[in-house]
Amino acid sequence: MNHKNFLLLILCIISINFSIKNVFAQGDGPRAWMLGPVNLFGIDAKWINLDQNIVPSGSIFIPEADLTVNVFPVTFLYTFSLGGRYAMLQANIAPGNFTGTADLSKYGLSANQSLSNSGLADGFFSFRIGLIGAPGLKIGKFMQKKPGFSMMGMFRTWYSGTYESTVSVSDPSNLVNMGTNRWTFEIGLPMVVPFGGNTKMPFWWETVPSVEFYTTNTDPSITSFGAKETSQQPLLNWENHITKNLTPKFWAGIDFRLQLGGANIVDDSVKSDTKLNIFGGGVSIGYQVLPFLSLKGSYDEIIWGYNGADSRMFRLGATFTYVNISSLKK
Repeated sequence: MNHKNFLLLILCIISINFSIKNVFAQGDGPRAWMLGPVNLFGIDAKWINLDQNIVPSGSIFIPEADLTVNVFPVTFLYTFSLGGRYAMLQANIAPGNFTGTADLSKYGLSANQSLSNSGLADGFFSFRIGLIGAPGLKIGKFMQKKPGFSMMGMFRTWYSGTYESTVSVSDPSNLVNMGTNRWTFEIGLPMVVPFGGNTKMPFWWETVPSVEFYTTNTDPSITSFGAKETSQQPLLNWENHITKNLTPKFWAGIDFRLQLGGANIVDDSVKSDTKLNIFGGGVSIGYQVLPFLSLKGSYDEIIWGYNGADSRMFRLGATFTYVNISSLKK
């Protein structure tokens, strides 16, 4: 494989980045929605550190809480062609832990109650398929494809992580769980738009409108305090990333994201002060160490949050990929 093809290979594989739960500050992160070749296997491992008043699985806002969360999500993926269209399957698991405090005085408990827990945050199974400008191409033809607009359809379902509903009134330190004891269903239309004068290394705008729906938690951890079930209103997400390769191996970009809705419902009573009306932003960088190994890092935070919603995220990750390049060598 000559030098030119080697650089092209790096550029096509560098776009394969995958992340944990889309409500962790800036969602799936940059370069998560760009196309790649089919018949590609990948493993994405991350460390995510958060300081926030949102539960570890990222979708329930607790105004009274102040949590420090560490999560270590691992995502497995495979790309393939389905009816000539680009398609991808993903499966995710997210071990982690958190510590913090919360004002539980409205439950007749301490105004500075210590909280801690560990286990699995909510994980997911995901499917995406190309709708416009997203053909399923093997590595050779993919490298010859010029950058262009693409749109995919995405469906993702989140399963609950570690959950314990029994909470002792005398020791409510595990009142907040790593998991949510429910299912989440997400649908979206990820789009990728190249722009700028450089056709070989353009700017990339990834824009992802999506909506999440939640089932009911019929065994809430606050049962001891009178609640029989909890649910949540649908949550609208609009995730955006603008990135550019500054060299064939190094890229940098900015992130911004809007969320609306998602208020908690306790025994059919909507708690409007728990709406996830949030605007966040940040910066990200990435480096392709080897054709099969990329590193990336992000810092993102909530710039404005309704009723004091707050989160600061630092994320480091490594992505390992494999795709058969024997045809390129020939």
